[in-house]
Amino acid sequence: MIILAVGLVVAAACVWALFMFSESGYGPIHGFAFFAAALLGVATGLTGVAYVWQGWNWIAAEQKANIINREYGANYTREEVYFASDVIDTVRQLDRKRIEVNGDLMRAEKDK
Repeated sequence: MIILAVGLVVAAACVWALFMFSESGYGPIHGFAFFAAALLGVATGLTGVAYVWQGWNWIAAEQKANIINREYGANYTREEVYFASDVIDTVRQLDRKRIEVNGDLMRAEKDK
C-alpha cells in the first residue's frame, strides 16, 4: 500500500506539472497537456478514493477479527479477515447448513 501511496503522490505531481505546462502557451501540445492532465487527475482522484476505502477496510479488519475471535472462540488475524473474509463467511454458512441438515435428519428419525 505504501507503493500505491507513493504512486498517487507522483501522479498528482505529474498532473500539476502538466497543468502548469498547458497554461504556458496555446499550441496543440499545450492542449494535449491539458487533456492528459485532466484525465490523469480524474484517474488519480478515483484511485485515491479506492485507496482510502481499502485503508478503512484494513483498519476495520482488526476489529472484525477481535469480534469473530471473541464470539466464535477462533484465532483469526487481521490479514486473514481482510483477505479471506468471504471464505470465513462461506465456512460459517456451510456449518449452518450442515447443522440444519443434521437437525432435519434427526427430526425425521424421531417421527418414524
